[in-house]
Amino acid sequence: MNFGLAFSYIFNDKEWFKKLALPALCSLIPVIGQFILVGWGLKAAKNVIDGNEQNALPKLEFGADLGRGFMAFLINVIYGLPVAILAGITSAFFVFGSNADDTLMTILFIVGGCVGLIGLLLGILIGFMGLVGLANYVAKGEFRAAFNFKQVFGMLKKGFLSWLLVIIAQVLAMSIIAPLGAIACGIGALLTTAFAFAFHSHLLGQAYNKASVPVVEEL
Repeated sequence: MNFGLAFSYIFNDKEWFKKLALPALCSLIPVIGQFILVGWGLKAAKNVIDGNEQNALPKLEFGADLGRGFMAFLINVIYGLPVAILAGITSAFFVFGSNADDTLMTILFIVGGCVGLIGLLLGILIGFMGLVGLANYVAKGEFRAAFNFKQVFGMLKKGFLSWLLVIIAQVLAMSIIAPLGAIACGIGALLTTAFAFAFHSHLLGQAYNKASVPVVEEL
């Protein structure tokens, strides 16, 4: 994983300010603004996947980026459903247990704790698979590619360390890089958020390239 390139490629583009500013400003649009920003960022991942690592910073394409961002949102929602269901079941056990007698309360709390632990472990796995599935969707341009579980799990196993680094980088980018713009207020915060998306997406494309080489066959 080339973290240096994921950072520097942005400034190597002569139009970097314009390319960051436009999606950053679009992000101010209620609801759909975030879809546009995400979709624009994922296009950087697509550029890397296609071999354009040095010139991956994309131009804004309002309609296409909006559609791509919305598809990414749906993918995350679908992957998150099993965890949400288990979380609801866990909560139900604890709610019913708190109103039961001591013996039943103990049983319900133990069962709820076990279900919660399963949900936690499943959530971690799904978090990784959702990331890989999203990258597979970006690479192939097909919604169903995100749920080709054989391929997704194969790429997860092959490049686990790379995917882990992408998640760590995402957390750092959104918690450190993005908030830095608050120092400059307004437009500064918007630009650093767009920068964080561009940085993370480049790494996402790198991880996909590392993990997909031996896993190219379709079901």
